[in-house]
Amino acid sequence: MPPLDAATLLMVIAVIDAIACVVWLALGQVLRIAPRAARRISAYHGLLALAWWPALPAAMERLVALPLDVLSAALLAAGVRALMRVRYRAWDIAAVAAAGLLATAATAGDTDLSTARAVANLAGGVLALMAAWDVAAGAGFRAGLTSVVVLPYLVLASGCFWRAGGLLGWMPAGLDLAGLAANAPLALLRLVVDLTIATGLVALVMQRLIARVRHLTRRDALTGVLNRRAFEEHLARLQAQAERGRGHAVLVLDVDHFKRINDELGHAGGDAALQHLARVLGETLRDTDCFGRLGGEEFAVLLPDTDPDGAMRVAERLRQLLQAQPLAWGDKLWPISASFGVATMRAGDAHGRGALARADAAMYAAKARGRNRVLRAVDEAELA
Repeated sequence: MPPLDAATLLMVIAVIDAIACVVWLALGQVLRIAPRAARRISAYHGLLALAWWPALPAAMERLVALPLDVLSAALLAAGVRALMRVRYRAWDIAAVAAAGLLATAATAGDTDLSTARAVANLAGGVLALMAAWDVAAGAGFRAGLTSVVVLPYLVLASGCFWRAGGLLGWMPAGLDLAGLAANAPLALLRLVVDLTIATGLVALVMQRLIARVRHLTRRDALTGVLNRRAFEEHLARLQAQAERGRGHAVLVLDVDHFKRINDELGHAGGDAALQHLARVLGETLRDTDCFGRLGGEEFAVLLPDTDPDGAMRVAERLRQLLQAQPLAWGDKLWPISASFGVATMRAGDAHGRGALARADAAMYAAKARGRNRVLRAVDEAELA
């Protein structure tokens, strides 16, 4: 069987990129999976397919192929950044791409394409490094798997810089690289890199979908806080720590006169009240605290490493915040309050449910004493 030549490998690369272009477009536009990132990655594959299509006339390299190389690299970096949900914008990517395109255009008077090819490779290498950085920062995989996903970007950047160095005469004689059209091993390496990048991007999308599904299965659909099952998992974890001497506290709170709210505002208003409570209280809790909805209008908060007095102060602060921020519904402001029960976790409780039950009983005692107040569990010191 004769070995594959560079032209055949370029055709394979172009076909694979054309297929990937359609697949990513369908993911983004039809399935609505990371649509912004999917559009960019689809455009990356589409431009790359055009740039490497063997039928493209050699005379069009400076005007078409090289600019498409730079633009495709920029779209890949921008697509990766959108997929990683990196918080900074893509101005740096646009700046590198613009510089590469302008520098390539500045070589229009040269009969030799070496400088233009070198500039395009330098821009592509920088953009590949930027994509590698964003993947490393936002992939969310373990270190070993993240390094595997980052590797093809580093290989691509290294190949671009090596090729640019040879074109500019910076490499020793014999170490410079011929272009893909005349270098079958390099074309094969590019094919492997493209396939690896495509596989890694799919893995990143799958990781994002799995994380989204996990998030949805652990969150209350209405308020966005932890659902009861997830809350009880955290409760059991903290109880295991309490068995080893750590001090944790539990708050249980219930919206006062919630039936009246539902009757006066309707169920939509009642839902808005619960969402309002979740937002107001959630904004003031620590990242280490666990805020969940137990059901109906009843919520609970886990306060790790918090003593009884500290838990009372937290509960009182939450009560005051909720009272000070009424619900805006229609053209009126509706006061919202809640009753709080506080309990500390003890060794010997089954999965922490004893502390939850004591806090729940204290919450009902707070309601019996007039609502909109904080009480400790009955076997602990009380503070009205």
